[in-house]
Amino acid sequence: MTDDLGPASLPGTRRYTLAATHFDQTFLIDVCRPVLPVAAGQRLPVVYVLDGNGAFGLAAQTAQMLQQGQDPIPPILIVGIGYRFDRSRDARAQHIAARTRDFTPTNDDAWIASRRAAMQAQGMKAEMTSGGAAAFLCFINEELKPFIVERYPAADPDDQTIVGMSLGGLFALYALFDQPEAFNRYVVVSPSIWWDQRVILRQEAALAARANDLPVRLFLAVGSMEEADGAPYWTVSSLAKLAACLRGRNYPGLNMTHHVFQDEDHMSVLPGALSRGLRVVFA
Repeated sequence: MTDDLGPASLPGTRRYTLAATHFDQTFLIDVCRPVLPVAAGQRLPVVYVLDGNGAFGLAAQTAQMLQQGQDPIPPILIVGIGYRFDRSRDARAQHIAARTRDFTPTNDDAWIASRRAAMQAQGMKAEMTSGGAAAFLCFINEELKPFIVERYPAADPDDQTIVGMSLGGLFALYALFDQPEAFNRYVVVSPSIWWDQRVILRQEAALAARANDLPVRLFLAVGSMEEADGAPYWTVSSLAKLAACLRGRNYPGLNMTHHVFQDEDHMSVLPGALSRGLRVVFA
């Protein structure tokens, strides 16, 4: 005998929608509370996970397991930032277009044109723009963070982490170099350093010209097989160049770990990097 109990859900989670006021987008916000009891008055670090539509479940269950490990991370709130779209055959195209707009710090017209053509060849249609990272960071800082604190009073506004992969990793680096105080901890996986002729490296140099310190915990990760993706990506060597550059700045407050996961590619590296990254930045 079997019973169909409907869609599965993760324990300890809630889902919300939140419409941005600076631009036309409704976000899907998923929140996972700690799996273990929290002491009265204890403040909870907040971990914001980009690409929440796909990464929230992985992050939530990873965090819950790590809180019960031999060397546990502290109780934390996991907040997934995803997108809400109507269920249509163009939903995937809308998702690609939205994350491209929100995660990129500048316009890259050549890449947008090539991506639009590739999507059209697959029968997908969506308006493609880029360069919306400043507006998206404003949404996180001015709208999402207060939204979380209002609904979860234990959330610690002074202990904030961001997790991003690929274009999401590019956005995390943009936040780090533009407003490093926005987060205390950064987990950056396979970032798209190639974007707009490696503009993120120029933004790093601009930060170094105005700042004497970078007091954050930073975890940089990539899969060893990603270098095989070739030009213009060169993800492994590009990340190594960025890590070396940051080391050379000699920031007294920077706690940085750079790790290459062997035998992992762009699509397989996230689970291990998420587990290792959370343990490192909360060590």
